[in-house]
Amino acid sequence: MTRRERSDAELDAILAAFNQAVDDLVDEAVDIDSGWEAIVGGRPASAGPAAPPRATRDRAPNGASVPEPRSEVRERGVSGAPAAAVSPPDTGLSPVAGARLVQRRTAGRAADDIVERAGTPMIPGGDLRTMRDAERGATRASIADWRELLSRCPAGVLGPEGSARVAETVAVLATSLIADRDERGALRLVQAALPHLVFLGRWHPAVLEVRRAWAESLSELGRHRQAETGLRRLGEDEQRMFGHPDPRTTLLLLWTLVGQGRLREAEDGFGALQDRVLLSQGPDSPMLRHVQCRRAWLLGRQGRVEESVSGYDAVIVNRIHELDEDHADSLDARHSKGKLLVVAGHADQAQALLRALAEDRARVQGDRHPDTLETRKYLALAQALADPRDDRVVRRVVHDLEESLRLQDKRHGPGHPMSRDTAAWLGLLLRLQEAVRFREPLPVPRQLPAVEATGGGACADVPAVVAR
Repeated sequence: MTRRERSDAELDAILAAFNQAVDDLVDEAVDIDSGWEAIVGGRPASAGPAAPPRATRDRAPNGASVPEPRSEVRERGVSGAPAAAVSPPDTGLSPVAGARLVQRRTAGRAADDIVERAGTPMIPGGDLRTMRDAERGATRASIADWRELLSRCPAGVLGPEGSARVAETVAVLATSLIADRDERGALRLVQAALPHLVFLGRWHPAVLEVRRAWAESLSELGRHRQAETGLRRLGEDEQRMFGHPDPRTTLLLLWTLVGQGRLREAEDGFGALQDRVLLSQGPDSPMLRHVQCRRAWLLGRQGRVEESVSGYDAVIVNRIHELDEDHADSLDARHSKGKLLVVAGHADQAQALLRALAEDRARVQGDRHPDTLETRKYLALAQALADPRDDRVVRRVVHDLEESLRLQDKRHGPGHPMSRDTAAWLGLLLRLQEAVRFREPLPVPRQLPAVEATGGGACADVPAVVAR
């Protein structure tokens, strides 16, 4: 099995687990008490009928009363915790009962730690994209440690309030990981939280947020049809709960249509969404900028390059004014415009923009950040395509892309859209070299169907929190 096949198999396994959990949320509610018996005593869990949405949080999905979080954790265990790691105290209990008592107390401390850490910001500044390498690495390690602790904590042990706090934290962290181009990390985090999502129920607001982050991960990994299915289901649930789908859900759904080449359908949806956001949130809302930015890429995909560039210019000016010149969203919009110009065959115009942006991204995000590498890649492509008959320049860019592909395969996997994008451009340049050598017509970027709309290039940013 190749590395790409192993990577795809891992993603398929995570996806299957989540889809099963969503089906559980939709079709049935897990019986928490029998679930505990299955964990502690090895007996199979039973399932109860599905519960309707509830405005209160004082009952489990099966209708049974839920104890307070701290009393609950004293009575339940943590899956995977070693029962005999500590000698049982002299309580007059049998050795087995004493070991279980120790396990339950350990579980209580672990559950308390999970909830306490969920209540504190794990990402200083709230944006992984603009951290320095060392700080980003330490933050990721902290998230991974919390995820591992969470994965060993069974459903219900945190109680309704603790489970809700954990789900809210998972949604925020997953969205931040996606923005930082770590979609698989976001999927693993959601997978660790699955039992707690089932405990809270399909309609809990925090569960809706996690479901959106999950679908966004799939979309950014190029699994547009699966993401579309999840987002349509999510939108229906939001319609039922709030009277309308969350605009973030609608935006992500439209983005899956762009990824599938359903451009006319997406165009109609973008127009309606932009009008809705303008009316509900005003002309200066961050959400409106996200809609405008992705719509600009759609216009470019339709061949309406001048309209696309004009749309990007407006987004860039507004984001610099409303956020900051060095804000990651401002940098994303500038990259999207430069990438669009390269793909559309305007390499000369793209060079100056991408050269300045590459310097800014290296300064703000670091030399090794995926966004910096992507901007440098498109700058190199612009230089090669501006004078495709200069063999010296083309050979240098081919070498640079080979190195970029090696790093992307290692970091993201060969099936990731950014890796596929680099591989496609590399193939184009190799064909271009052959065409020059044999004096054949030169291939052009618009003949490159594998170029993705995702991969940090087409405003792949959606805010973690936007008012409904």
